[in-house]
This record gives sequence, C-alpha cells and structure tokens, in this order.
Amino acid sequence: MSDRYLEQRMSIKFCVKRNKSVSETHYLLKEAYGTEVMSRARVYDWHKRFKEGREDVRDNARSGRPVTHRTDENIQKVKDLVYSNRHLTVRMMAEKLNLDKETVRLILKENLNMRKVPAKVISGIRKGDPNPRKLDFLSGHSKESRKNGLCLKKEIVICVFWVCTVDKFSMSS
Repeated sequence: MSDRYLEQRMSIKFCVKRNKSVSETHYLLKEAYGTEVMSRARVYDWHKRFKEGREDVRDNARSGRPVTHRTDENIQKVKDLVYSNRHLTVRMMAEKLNLDKETVRLILKENLNMRKVPAKVISGIRKGDPNPRKLDFLSGHSKESRKNGLCLKKEIVICVFWVCTVDKFSMSS
C-alpha cells in the first residue's frame, strides 16, 4: 500500500488502545514524524474512527472515476488519434476518446512529448509535404556557444499542428 500516512494511522490506533487523548496522540505524532505529520484535523478524525471501533487503517474504497486515466492503453489511443489527424484540438480528442481534457493534454505533453504550434509558425510548410521540415533553434545562440557545444539543441519535427519535440545535448559542433 502506498499511503504515506498508513504508519501514522497505525500509531493513532495504538494510542487509542492505550487510552491516549487526541491532543496527546497528535503531540506524539509530531514528535515522531516532524514536518511529515498528518494534520490535526486528520488525527482527530482517525482517532474518533478508532475509538468508535474501526479496525482497518486503510482508506475506504471510493466510488467513481479513478484519480488518473493516464494508462498505457489511453496513451496509445491518444497517440493513434493525434497521428491520424494532427488538426484535432485537445477538446476534440477528449470528446472522441471520452477522456478528460486535462488527461489528454498531460498525455500529449508528458508522455508523447508533443506540443501545439500556432498556425503562423508552420504557415511556410506546404500542405501534404511527406517530409516534415526540421527547425533548428540553435541559430539564436552565439557562434561561440554553438561551436563549443555548450547549448541545448532542440529539434522540432513539424507535422501540421502537433509537433514532437526532441531534446538532446549537443556535445560536439
């Protein structure tokens, strides 16, 4: 179980069995866990639960949607959809895949390393060009820093609107 407060809940349960007050329990937890202690309100809540006879230290199961939908399956769905039509907005993709907009945006940004480029940036590229052009952003750096390889090289492969970004350190000229 990955709950970071599980150990503290066990300690609260122990304190309840030892007839410690809520204030004493919170004080002992602060002494033991320092800045990582759970809030006073949570200590009171769990203390009350254990005092009323609760034995399980884990959270109750919650109904509804899981916290994250960034599964391998959903990442693949977004990838397939964006490669089939790069003109789609995040909202359109979210509606087609029945996912939250923020989930789709995070998949595009963090999992697929993609970002949206304004139409102005790519207006010079011909429609239907089978070989997307690469833009080299090193041109903004001085000749000396490019020569010494001290700058970050960022290539962007342009594919209509959604672009794949690839970061790599340039160690040689």
